[in-house]
Amino acid sequence: MPQNEVNLFTSFGLPLLFIFGPLLFSWIFGNIYQKKKQEELGARVQAFGTDNLSTLKTPPGQVSASGLLSANIIMSVSWWQKLLGGIKTVFGGQVETWDGILAWARREAMQRLREQARARGYDNVINVRLETSEIQSSKGRNTAIEILAYGTGIKI
Repeated sequence: MPQNEVNLFTSFGLPLLFIFGPLLFSWIFGNIYQKKKQEELGARVQAFGTDNLSTLKTPPGQVSASGLLSANIIMSVSWWQKLLGGIKTVFGGQVETWDGILAWARREAMQRLREQARARGYDNVINVRLETSEIQSSKGRNTAIEILAYGTGIKI
């Protein structure tokens, strides 16, 4: 390689690689990973069958056993999604990349609640609620969210 090409690559190529390389890596592999995990969740939801979660405050029949159930998940967006969302927040409007992560986290927390109810032998879960909290870094930036799903498991 001639010296001019080496100098050009060193001057422009390496800085661009260090700036855009992690974002490109995050975009490619983050999308692959998230799509795989969402497909796995969809398969778990479909295989589960009926939905035993309800926001009813009173049981639909005579209850023979009950107990508190809770399931949580902590989710964060990838670097690429943070970049896109950060740009979108400058101009305002709906941040679709973050909406998708929140919807996925809610579905996952509710599915974990369903699976926990089945594992403990409960037929239904009533009075289901979702709580969301932010996890922040020491610099005050949002780094992740926690979704907590909870309810009362009942055996009829």
